[in-house]
Amino acid sequence: MIDAVLFDLYETLITEAPVAPTRASSLFAVLGLERTAYRTLWQARRPRIVVGELSFAQALTEISQTLAGTVDVVGIQRLCQQRVREKADACARPDDQIMALITELVRRNVRLGVISNGFKEDVIPWPSCALAPAFRCTAFSCDEGVAKPDPEIYLRALHRVGVKPEAALYVGDGGDDELAGAEAIGIRAVRAAWFAAPAAHALPWPELRRCDEVLSLIPAG
Repeated sequence: MIDAVLFDLYETLITEAPVAPTRASSLFAVLGLERTAYRTLWQARRPRIVVGELSFAQALTEISQTLAGTVDVVGIQRLCQQRVREKADACARPDDQIMALITELVRRNVRLGVISNGFKEDVIPWPSCALAPAFRCTAFSCDEGVAKPDPEIYLRALHRVGVKPEAALYVGDGGDDELAGAEAIGIRAVRAAWFAAPAAHALPWPELRRCDEVLSLIPAG
């Protein structure tokens, strides 16, 4: 029996498609840096940002200093603020069908949690999202110091919603090997394909094209 559902955040609960956010890997032009060198240094730092060891601003500062010998402090602050605004825009417009799904899960007394890999800037807007009050817990990598697919982040979320792995369902678009990570500790996993494109090849997890299909996995009570 499923007593809790743990959701990924972006492209599962929230879609950024209407916002078309600026990708951090493409900021080389704004910062006046060479593309390939910037991306190499960015990719080396991104994992540390995701687990909160390095801030977005610190990463851009280090990269600028390394490649240009100078740092546009005001420009970097502006980029950080822009990222928060873009994430806030996405969180401010939850999909009606997702809202209906979450409302029904709450009606069925299903415990809800969010597990997301992201920067500090990415999760700042979450508390103001209309979906947030329905969720018992969050496990954001930048706060937890650990990221999917590490078992620890799932275990912390399970502890907070108060269920064992076999009583939980994990729903995500599949990034960061999140589905395999959930399944590895005994959580049933399904792929959310209502915002993400359908998988190009067969996957070992069920793929849900509509968010209301989640309800078919949960007893109505």
